[in-house]
Amino acid sequence: MEIDRSGRADHLHAAHREQIRQQIDASGIPILGLSGSGRPADERFGGVESFNDTVTTVRIVYGEAVPAGPWASVDTSRWVGTPVSSGPLRAMVEHNMRMCGDRFSAVEWTDGDATVLVDNQPVAGRIVRAGGRWWAARCEHGDLEISVVARDWEPDTIAVDTITDPVPMLSRTHERPHPARPPQPEPVPEGLGREPHRVLVDAALREERQRAAWLADGGPVPELPRYWSALWQATVERQMDLAGTPEPAARHDVGSIVSQLTSLQHEAEWFRDDGRLRERAIAETLLYGTGLGDRVPSRAAQMAWLRRESVSPPEDRAGIESTVAADRQWIDAWTAWADDQAQA
Repeated sequence: MEIDRSGRADHLHAAHREQIRQQIDASGIPILGLSGSGRPADERFGGVESFNDTVTTVRIVYGEAVPAGPWASVDTSRWVGTPVSSGPLRAMVEHNMRMCGDRFSAVEWTDGDATVLVDNQPVAGRIVRAGGRWWAARCEHGDLEISVVARDWEPDTIAVDTITDPVPMLSRTHERPHPARPPQPEPVPEGLGREPHRVLVDAALREERQRAAWLADGGPVPELPRYWSALWQATVERQMDLAGTPEPAARHDVGSIVSQLTSLQHEAEWFRDDGRLRERAIAETLLYGTGLGDRVPSRAAQMAWLRRESVSPPEDRAGIESTVAADRQWIDAWTAWADDQAQA
């Protein structure tokens, strides 16, 4: 018997839509959208954000964020009684620019006062502009915070109205182009797989540096090499040979090596700036992690990392304090190692 997968998908979509509608109704938060006829596209539901199972933000979007073209979004937020907030207005622009591959440093940033019409009532607010394409405006209306972000769309007046009946919007099917088939993974280039641990670490550190630059200034989204999965598997198999461990343990150990070194690059200035110390730290971590040398000078830091990994995810204040303490012990051990190596 053939399974009607499309019918099941429609049922799940309808159930999810109804769940979202109930959450919005329970929160009592109104939904605001762009008013007027000059909107970039038809409105559609863009998602919700919640805290303690209470909806704090409802997002309406107009158009497609990618590829380029007129696009806008409206966030209606209520933060009363929560420790969270939407953050700086500029950060909203940066987030959307980043996802579209635009660089923050390539445009001139300005900010100033703005007026937003909320249900035809003028409300004072602020506006941030990034070059001639991107802008965001925000105002407070009662206990609501209303934020509008746009690209390649410039209305005469920034105006939003309450959507009195959100059900049609939630029910509307949005036709999206079929996504391109993801590129097929490639085999590890000849020669790189003989000692794959170092190749894997170098690729992970390179991607981590690119991602840090992307977070800071936008631009093209960083990507791992297409042979990453093949390289990872080759490293796991080499780990099994070197350490004499079964595949699950080898896979965990490879992940631990990569995670420690990328974390060290993020946390330690000396690792980023001092090539000599970085090379030694990588070499010792690989020796220790593969079992080829457990008496490395950084042994205290290596053991501190293992203790750090063993700490359970924090569920209360005591758990958070244990996590912070383990993290501090790990970075302090590496700092002491770096000081000793610098004096050697």
